[in-house]
Amino acid sequence: MGSLELPPRSTSFIIPLIALIAWKTSTYYAYQRKTRGCSLPPGPEGEPILGHLRIIPASNPEYYYQQLSKKLGSDILSFNVLGQPVIVLNSVEAAVDLLDKRGANYCDRPRFVLFEQMGWRGTLTFLRWGPRFRMHRKILQKSFQKSSIIQYRSLQERETGVLIKRILEAPTEWETIMRRFATAIVLGIGFGIHIENDQDAYIKMSVDASYALGHGGAPAGTLVDFFPFVARLPTWLVPDRSLKFARDWKWAIRQIHDVPFANVKVQVDQGCAEPSLINTLLVERRSKLEKGEPVEMSIEDIKGAAGAVYAAGQDTTWSTLVVFVLNMLLHPEVQKKAQKLIDEVIEPGRLPTFADRPKLQYIDYIVQETLRWCPVSPLGVPHRSIEDDFYKGYFIPKGSFVYANARAMTHDERIYSSPDEFNPDRYVSRSEGGLGEPLPKGHFGFGRRICVGQHLAEASVWIVVASLLSTTTLERWTDPKTGVQDVPIVEVTNGLTSHPKPFKCVFTPRVDKIPSP
Repeated sequence: MGSLELPPRSTSFIIPLIALIAWKTSTYYAYQRKTRGCSLPPGPEGEPILGHLRIIPASNPEYYYQQLSKKLGSDILSFNVLGQPVIVLNSVEAAVDLLDKRGANYCDRPRFVLFEQMGWRGTLTFLRWGPRFRMHRKILQKSFQKSSIIQYRSLQERETGVLIKRILEAPTEWETIMRRFATAIVLGIGFGIHIENDQDAYIKMSVDASYALGHGGAPAGTLVDFFPFVARLPTWLVPDRSLKFARDWKWAIRQIHDVPFANVKVQVDQGCAEPSLINTLLVERRSKLEKGEPVEMSIEDIKGAAGAVYAAGQDTTWSTLVVFVLNMLLHPEVQKKAQKLIDEVIEPGRLPTFADRPKLQYIDYIVQETLRWCPVSPLGVPHRSIEDDFYKGYFIPKGSFVYANARAMTHDERIYSSPDEFNPDRYVSRSEGGLGEPLPKGHFGFGRRICVGQHLAEASVWIVVASLLSTTTLERWTDPKTGVQDVPIVEVTNGLTSHPKPFKCVFTPRVDKIPSP
């Protein structure tokens, strides 16, 4: 969102657009006459017809929503964007009350026209509420619930060993190596694919898809999302750069859906596929077809399930690991405390395993603080209200786009002292010298749309964090010419996912040889 720049040839587009905006705006204000004396949640003063289109920042709007929430003294805000009601929830309490406790009314999604243009289709994250969504969620929940992910521990531990070996061999390539780890986990689980090396073609696919996700803007937040007919127009006629970006990068999103799927399907047909989610779904589908039984999942549904595995695990895991590395450079005292504990628990000559996790609770606190300090999906994917609703005296219109602002929730000064500080001790109980603050909530979503891969993602980050701190010390890079240390600048990307922009890090070995798990 942001101010619009009309290209010279777009004048024929203006008149029907203004007419449609006027109609949607009149519909929006008609809701206010139905409020039975209740008003919409507070928000800033809007502009005629455009509403808040040019007021909401185009980049990182979660910060704006957080500050406005404080200014207006309300955890819930409302906006009108080209006649479309938008509700922003800035506290865990409001999100739980609406998205969890009244989940039946907020389980839908808007139509994500821009993301359709980018190549996302049939993916759980973006599916509208209905039988197809329930089918996809049932399948993925079965594979990724807390009890089910235990089966993936051997893969996670093996790939962590590869990550440590590669970082000790080529520390300057650490971001690529971490990308390889995250890709190996999701492709191993989803497709049974083994990543051979850091130059594997799947790594390049992941980098390209991550760029598209990280720079494609917020879902349901662009001109084409509010006016779907715009998607039928040529790019030069549309005053919205995001549509051009989506069309330019569609190949990257389709590639991560189509290429691994095609390779696995060939292996399944030949009877030599490795165990995986997609293998299971394809075999089940083929069996039903051979028996003449009805088939629930189409090929596109299976591709969509594969896309959901990627979207839920690859980029978020990699982004979280990058945030962790950044904070070890900024807070060496946290690193030293964690290493002292690890040295007491892990005997020399081996890497940490998940069996050590109960004795390494401080590592869990580091992971949780990493997720809190920089939620990788700060605004998440919006819900859509199915019916009119009333909350704390405010009216929420049917069809509202409802955002849960994870950034505001994880930096709520009423819950977290000095929320901008990275401090894992905030979760340590007061009796043990900590602050006794609650673990973060909101960064994996709410209600019937909560991320099905959250437990897998946390486990993947935990095993890497524990192993890195066990074998290396993360230090700031020093310019050999000037002797000046490089202090990383905390700056994040803007899109569906968010992560720090590139910075340098030195990994100093703490071991003489690479240990085994």
